[in-house]
Amino acid sequence: MRGFSRMTRYGVRALAVLSAAVLLAACGGKERQGQAAPRALVAGVEVIAVQPVPRETSVEAMGTVRATKIAAVAPQAMGRLTAVLVSEGARVAAGAVLATIDDQTARAQLASAEGAVAEAEGAREEAEQAIAQAAAAKDLAAKTHERYRKLLEEKVITPQEYDEVAMRRTVAAKEHERALQKAAQAAGRMAQAKGAADAARVQLGYAKVTAPFPGVVLERKADAGSMAVPGVPLFVVEDPSRHRIEAPVSEEYLSLLKVGSSVRVVLDDAPGAELPATVSEVVPAVDPGSRTFTVKAELPPGKARTGQSGRLRFGAGKGAVLAVPKRAVTRAGGSEGVFVVEGADNVVRLTVITTGAEFGTLVEVLSGLSPGARVAVSPLDRLFDGAIAGAK
Repeated sequence: MRGFSRMTRYGVRALAVLSAAVLLAACGGKERQGQAAPRALVAGVEVIAVQPVPRETSVEAMGTVRATKIAAVAPQAMGRLTAVLVSEGARVAAGAVLATIDDQTARAQLASAEGAVAEAEGAREEAEQAIAQAAAAKDLAAKTHERYRKLLEEKVITPQEYDEVAMRRTVAAKEHERALQKAAQAAGRMAQAKGAADAARVQLGYAKVTAPFPGVVLERKADAGSMAVPGVPLFVVEDPSRHRIEAPVSEEYLSLLKVGSSVRVVLDDAPGAELPATVSEVVPAVDPGSRTFTVKAELPPGKARTGQSGRLRFGAGKGAVLAVPKRAVTRAGGSEGVFVVEGADNVVRLTVITTGAEFGTLVEVLSGLSPGARVAVSPLDRLFDGAIAGAK
């Protein structure tokens, strides 16, 4: 029994030692797992400190692209749309029919007006014939009167006979005057009837909604069967050959921008490309809420589309700007950025920036960097966020 007890005590001690060893090994494993993996080192990184450089300062204003010529096409007559002949995106010529309106009433009015014209034409012809007959009778009466006057002087006829001839001459003159008056009335009725016919033709023409100029249909706001109301647009048509950007600019730059001023435009879908533009209109009224005025600048043909957003840039005098070498800028996901080396351990951080004008080998940085920031210039193809920059 004593031997067994001694062996049991030895077994318990061994088990305790083994358990402690396992526990220590486990703790050591946890400590190794908790240690951070070393950052990747990128050797040969060229770094520069960003400092302001002399440069004409640039002002930027966000704007929207619109067509220089755009029209909301509305009907000029009320009625039911019998057909809508174009869809959005369709190219149309000047005068092309976009939609038709029920024209039965207009056709009936035109038929009635043309009937009145025919009737007035008949009355005019009768009046002209009456004038001819009255003129002939008047001429005959005047000649007869002259002969009878000579006969009266020669005492061949009696005064009564002469008076009868003189009366016939007076009556013939009056009949001629009445014929002329009837002809004038017939001419008036003719003009009135023709005017009514012309108005009916115009009204019939309003049954067709046409394009005011060659362009593209941007919007179609009604379908066949809808009610057309004068003044309510059915389509929006633009001339796609010319566009401009309209941007609100701070009132402090009102004296810098005038019609004819040269500016630059960067569209958001092509942030690296500047387009030359010319100011075509400056709205001098300042919005009291935003303290801005509107500037409109013409863009080169075929470079933009209605609704695009962009930035209007122009110089605002000499000053100092932050700039980085163009080769330090990387582009990804539609944004521009640089690799900034931070801290004593030289950790690389990808920083998004907004660039401005390019000059020489540099590009202006409008936002995203501060003076003194250390920016990696090369090798950009091996750098990534979180890497350690090694000295070149």
